[in-house]
Amino acid sequence: MSRDTHTLLTRWFAWLLPKKGLVYGATLLLAFTGTLTFFSLKRDLIPDLSLPSLQLLIQSPGRAASELELTVAQPLEQAVGGLPGVKRVVSTVQAGLVQVVIAFEGGTDPWRSRQLVGERVTSLMGGFPPGTLPPLVTSAAGRLQEIQELVLTGPGVGPVAIRDHAVKVIVPRLQAVSGVARVEALGGEARQLQVLLRPDRMRLLGVPLGRAMEALEGSDQDGGAGILELQDKGWFVTLGSSAPTPDELRKLPIQTQRGTVYLGEVADVQEGAAFRRGLSTYRGAEAVSLRVVKQPTAEALSTAQAVREALPELQKGLPEGMKLEMFYDQGAFVRHALSGVTLALLLGGAFVGLVLVVLLGNLRGALVVIILLPLATLGAAIPLMWMGLGLNALTLGGLAISVGLLVDAGVIMVENLTHRLHQAHATDAASRRATLVVAASEVGIPILIAVLVILAVFIPLLAIGGVAGKLYAPLAVAVGSAMTLSLILSFTLVPTLVERFLPPGTVLEEPRFVTKLKEVYRPALIWALSHGARLLAVAGAITAASIVLALGLGSNFLPSLDEGAFILTPNFPAETSLEAVDQGNKLLGRRIRQVPGVKDYYRRTGRGDVTEDPMPHYSSDILVLLEPSADPKKVEAALAALADEMPYPVELTTPMNMKISEGLGGTPADLQVKLFHPDMAALEALAPDLRRRLTELPGVKSVAPDAGGPLPKWQVRIDDRDLRHLGVPRPLLLQTLQAALQGLEVSPRYDGPQRIGRVVKFQFQGEVTPERLQRLPLVLDDGRVLELGQVVHFEETTTPSMIRREASQRRLALNLRTEGDLGGAAKRVDALLASYPLPKGTVVKLGGKIEEARETQQRLLIAIAVALGIVVGLLYLALNKWWEVAVVLATLPNAFAGGLFSLWLAGETWNVSSIVGMIGLFGVAVQNSLVLITQTKDLHASGLSLRQSVLEASLGRVRPKLMTAGAAILGLLPMLVGFGGSELERPLAIVMVGGLVTSTLFTLLVLPGFYEWVGKRRGLGQA
Repeated sequence: MSRDTHTLLTRWFAWLLPKKGLVYGATLLLAFTGTLTFFSLKRDLIPDLSLPSLQLLIQSPGRAASELELTVAQPLEQAVGGLPGVKRVVSTVQAGLVQVVIAFEGGTDPWRSRQLVGERVTSLMGGFPPGTLPPLVTSAAGRLQEIQELVLTGPGVGPVAIRDHAVKVIVPRLQAVSGVARVEALGGEARQLQVLLRPDRMRLLGVPLGRAMEALEGSDQDGGAGILELQDKGWFVTLGSSAPTPDELRKLPIQTQRGTVYLGEVADVQEGAAFRRGLSTYRGAEAVSLRVVKQPTAEALSTAQAVREALPELQKGLPEGMKLEMFYDQGAFVRHALSGVTLALLLGGAFVGLVLVVLLGNLRGALVVIILLPLATLGAAIPLMWMGLGLNALTLGGLAISVGLLVDAGVIMVENLTHRLHQAHATDAASRRATLVVAASEVGIPILIAVLVILAVFIPLLAIGGVAGKLYAPLAVAVGSAMTLSLILSFTLVPTLVERFLPPGTVLEEPRFVTKLKEVYRPALIWALSHGARLLAVAGAITAASIVLALGLGSNFLPSLDEGAFILTPNFPAETSLEAVDQGNKLLGRRIRQVPGVKDYYRRTGRGDVTEDPMPHYSSDILVLLEPSADPKKVEAALAALADEMPYPVELTTPMNMKISEGLGGTPADLQVKLFHPDMAALEALAPDLRRRLTELPGVKSVAPDAGGPLPKWQVRIDDRDLRHLGVPRPLLLQTLQAALQGLEVSPRYDGPQRIGRVVKFQFQGEVTPERLQRLPLVLDDGRVLELGQVVHFEETTTPSMIRREASQRRLALNLRTEGDLGGAAKRVDALLASYPLPKGTVVKLGGKIEEARETQQRLLIAIAVALGIVVGLLYLALNKWWEVAVVLATLPNAFAGGLFSLWLAGETWNVSSIVGMIGLFGVAVQNSLVLITQTKDLHASGLSLRQSVLEASLGRVRPKLMTAGAAILGLLPMLVGFGGSELERPLAIVMVGGLVTSTLFTLLVLPGFYEWVGKRRGLGQA
C-alpha cells in the first residue's frame, strides 16, 4: 500500500495512545452492549429459510380431481402466473382439494405479492364450482414454523369425546400462548348432527328432498331485527334460539302436497361422527394429534417453553381416562444443538488461549491477545441484530470457526510491539510511546491486508441466494463481524494494553520446544532450498492425487442434521380406504417398534379439516423418535431396509429436511424425475418400466411415484330426453346423489368454539351400490314420485387420484431416494433418460435436492471467482509485483489438497458446507503466505542476500505459524469432533483443518525455495 496509508496509521496511533480513557470506555461499552445483545438475540436451530412464496388451499368437497383441475387449478394458474416477480407456479389437485404454490423471485415484496394474489383469487371465486369454500392464503414456508407435536389419547373414552375436548379446550388455550400462530388438530371423530332420511318413507309420504332441507334451514334462522328506541335507550332486537336437540328436530313440520309431515316420520335424527379423510394414532390406539405452529417472527425456544408451561394446567383439567403428552418438541432439539455449538465455541476459545499462553512465552502478552476473543465474539452480536439475524447453529458455528482466526492480528501486533520495545531499551514514557507508535505502524498495513483477505473470501457468500444462501450467509456475517472487530481492537485496545501492562524489558521468550523445533527445521529448510525442484515435484504430485480424489468424492447438497428423529411416509394405492390404510400402517408400526434404537413413534394419516399440509388419505407421516444412545446411521439403515421390504412405496427422511423441502414448495426426495407431455396416458403407460429401470441404477435405493394411481369412478349419465319428458329439475339429481353419499350440509351450530356440522343423508341398510342408488326416490313438488334410475344410468370408469401440475401443464414425477453420492446418481439418471424411448415431445426435468444443489454450486463458483478477484487485488496492493502475487497463490493447490484428503479420510462428500470450507481455507492460506513473503522482502530490502532473507524470514515465522495454525486447528477441533448441532459445519471444519496442515508444511518447506527460485529469475540477485 502507499506511504500515505502508513503515515495515516502513524498519526492514528500517535493520537490514540494518550487517550487511554477513551479506549477503555469504548471497550467497556462494546463489552456491555455486546453481552446484552448476545443474550437477547432470537434463538433458533437454523436461520429463517422462508423464501418469498405463497400457498393457496381451496376445498370443494365431493368433487373429483379432474373436475377441479379444469374449474379451479387452471384458472388460478393463469391468473397468478402473470403477476410481477412470479418465478414458478406448481399445483396439486386431489379429490375435494386444490393446492397452488406460487414461488416469487428473491427480493419480491411479500405483502404486495399477497395483496395481488388475493385480488386475483377474489376475482375468480364467482366461477368456482358451487360449494367451494373460501380460499386459504398462507405462506408456502408455513411448515418451517411447526415446532411441537402433542398427542391426546383416551383409551375407552372414544374418538368423538377426545376430539371434542381437544377442539373445545386444548386448541383455544394453546392458540392463546404468546408466539403460537395456530394449532392443527388431526384425529378423533368430529361430532355431527345427522338427519338420516329413509327413502321408503319419503316415497310413501311424498316428501320432496328440497322441502326437508328447507325445514331444517328454517329451524334456527337467527339474526338482528333492528334497534328499538324506548325509555331513552336504544334496544337491540335479535331473534335467537338455543340449538335444537334431536328430539326437537324430529318434530319439525314439512309441508307437502299431501299435507303436513313431521321430520321424525321420514328420518332418524341423531348425533354421530362426521366423515373424515384423516386420523392419528399413538401406540396403536386412536389419538388426536395437536401440531403447534409458531408465528414467523416468534422465537422457537421461548414459544416452545411457553407451550410446555401451559401443559400442567391442561393436563389437570383433562376428563377421566384422557392423557395429554408432548411427543415431539423441536425446542428440546434446538437447546441441545445450540448448547453443542456453544460448547464447541467455548472449547475452541479455551484451546486457542492455551496455545497463546504456551507459545507466546509471556502470560501478560498472551492475556492481551486472549481478551480479543470474548470482546469480538460478543460484539459480533450487534451487527447480527442490525441485520435481523439471531443465534443459531450457523451464526454460532461462524463464531466458532473465527475463534482461531481472531487472534492473528493481535498476535502480530503484540509480537512487534514487544520486540521493538526490547530493541529500543526505552524506559521513559515518552520514548516508549514513540517506539509503540512506530512499531504499530510497521505492522498496521500487513494486519489490515491479512484481515481484509479473510473478509474477502467470506463476504461473497452473502450473495449466493437460495436455501444455501439463507443457511450460510449468516455464518459469513458472523465471521466477518468478529474479524472486523478483532481488527479494530488490534488497532485500539492492544497497543493501549501493551503500553499499560507490559513493563519495560518484557520479552516474549521462545518456549524450549520451539527452539528445538527450529534446530530441526533449519537444516531441513536449507536442504529444501537446495532441492526446490524435487519438493515442487512432490507438491505437484500431491496436488494431482488430490484432484483424482476430488473427482471420486461424490456430491450432496447439505449435510444432514442429527435430529434424533426420522419420518417414514408410506403411500398406499390411491383406491385404498382410510380404514384399510390404518390397518396397513399398524402392521408397519409394529415392525418399526422392533428396530433397535427406536424409542417411540406416532402417526398422522391424511388431513384434517383446516391444515396447511394437504396430505391425501392414503399417505401418512410416521414420526419416529430415537433413544438418546442410539446410532442414527444404524437406525436409518434399518428403517431404510424396512421401507424397502414393504409392498408399497415408503419414503424416509428427517423432520427438518421434510419441512424445508415441502415448506418451500418442493419435495423431500433426493432426486425427482419430472416428465411433461400433452398425452399423460402415454407417460403413465411407460411409468412402471421406467421406475424399474431407475431402481436398477447404482446409488438409487428406491423409486416411488409422486402421485397416487387412478381411482375407480362411477360416471352418472343423464338422459336429457327423459328428464324433459318427466319434468324433473336437473339440480334435484345432484342433490339426491349428494344426499346419498357425502351428505347435504345445512348451517352449522356452535358449542362454544366448536363447530358442529349438520348433515342430511339418505339412510341405507348394508352396502351402497349403483343399483340401490338408481332406486332412490325423486319426489317432485307436484307430488309425483319417480326413481333416479328413470333419468340416469351409471358407467364404470376411472379418475386420477392426484394431479400434479407445473408450468401450466400436467406432469408425471418419480421420487428417488439415493445413497451416498447424490451428484453421481443424478448423472446416471440423466444418462438413462437420455437413452430411454420417451414419447416424442416429452420434456424431462430433474428436480429434488439436486436442483437446488446444482443452482447453488453455480452461485458458489461465482462467489469463489469474486473472492479470488478481490484477493488478487489486495495482494497486489500489498506486494506491488504480479509475480509475487502468483507465488502467494501457488500456496492454494496444496492447501486444497489437504482439504480434499481430509474429506476423503472422513468419508464426506462435496456439499455446500465443504465448499464453504474451501473458500475459508483459501483466505487463511493466502494470509499466511503473504506474511512470509512480506517479511522476506523487508529483510532483503535491509541488505541481506536473497537466500539469507528467505532463511531468516522462514525461521522467524516458525513460532507465529505454529500459533496461527495451532489456534485455527484447535479452534475448529470441537466442531471436527461433531458436537450436537455442529453437523452443518463439520465438513467445513474437516476441510479447513486438513488444508491448514498441508498449507503450513508447504509454507514452511516449499514456499521459501519457490520464492527464491522465482526471485532469482526476476532479477532480485543475491543482494
